[in-house]
Amino acid sequence: MFHFYRRALLCHNLRFKTLKPSSFLLLQPFCSSSSSSYSQNHTFTINYLIDLGLSPKLASKLSTRVHFNDSQNPNSVLNLFQSYGFSNSQFSSIIKICPTLLVFDPNKTILPKFNFLLSKGASKSDLVHIITQNPRYLYQSLENSITPSYDFIKSFLQSNKATIASIRQRPSSINNRISSQNIQFLLQNGVPQSKVAILFKDWYFTLTQNPPIFEKVVVELKQIGFDPKTTFFITALRAKSLTSAWQTKVGVYKKWGWSREDIVAAFLKHPWCMLASVEKINAVMEFFVKEIGWESTELVKHPIIIMLSLERRIVPRTYVLKFLESKGLIEDVKLAEPFKVTEEVFLKNFVNCFKEEASQLLKLYEENKKDVPDRVFKKGSPPGPWKGRKKVRDQDHDEDVTTT
Repeated sequence: MFHFYRRALLCHNLRFKTLKPSSFLLLQPFCSSSSSSYSQNHTFTINYLIDLGLSPKLASKLSTRVHFNDSQNPNSVLNLFQSYGFSNSQFSSIIKICPTLLVFDPNKTILPKFNFLLSKGASKSDLVHIITQNPRYLYQSLENSITPSYDFIKSFLQSNKATIASIRQRPSSINNRISSQNIQFLLQNGVPQSKVAILFKDWYFTLTQNPPIFEKVVVELKQIGFDPKTTFFITALRAKSLTSAWQTKVGVYKKWGWSREDIVAAFLKHPWCMLASVEKINAVMEFFVKEIGWESTELVKHPIIIMLSLERRIVPRTYVLKFLESKGLIEDVKLAEPFKVTEEVFLKNFVNCFKEEASQLLKLYEENKKDVPDRVFKKGSPPGPWKGRKKVRDQDHDEDVTTT
């Protein structure tokens, strides 16, 4: 044993961590009394952890990280959690991740961090959810980590209410240094705080990407023409950050005859088209190519259509357009604008303006908004039966998407 410590002290490369007081038991000279005392403490700790609901195997494993010889401090910690509404199962799940909380001073170390969230407007329910999902929050320094992180998030979301809501939705955000680094890079590249707030609220995962990869994507998007001041840029960042999904969707669009240049052009026009699911892309492409007779590349000019609802918008409007075409009231059903305009504009320009047919058109439109999956359209004919088809609703845009 002596030779082992002698070799360790002579090695420059070894790094020694500051040990918790209980850890010094491991370095005490071997003797029967200390060994017996450690064994008793070890057994007591295991039994206590089992009483909390942990399995004997896990309790034994965690007892190498924390041990105590009586229940006074662990019970004080447990009582504090219970007084704030944590259930036994929630407390047990927290201890599985952070067992050393059982030896923390509950009033000096844990309670101030509870009170911090409550002082910002969090309810006890919010507190329980945040801590249960992110118990390592309690390991952070209130002064040096938690408060600065909270203030940083609030600087984008503006209010305590919005900040607490955001932290509740993604509890790890309050102690995630990677997201802070990526946010700073966005700001340096001209992305306004209001747009960063969108990422916080809706697509926080994007901010947790590996910084070198994240920075490369930001630079690429600027190079191909996205303006970092717009929502389009934030949406494109989200889509391009999902590397595997991005490659899959590039493959799907190519299968339908798009070139890489077509994909980039559509992406610049409406980056949401790269957030649609593979199923949604295929469903829309199939409908417009096989049922209406469009060339697939026509959708490159109007990629917003890929994000429109087949059931609530595209199919019902196609019924109306097909009817008008069959009556000679319009020349060609292969028009993009009828699908892109709001419902109010569509009804005005393609239903109500035809006085004699208006009531029939409106009935046709409303009926087919309710019962879409049983119809199909045949080229060059009025609407006919549509083969059974699964409904596809994937981030459908019912109205025009903002461009700012």
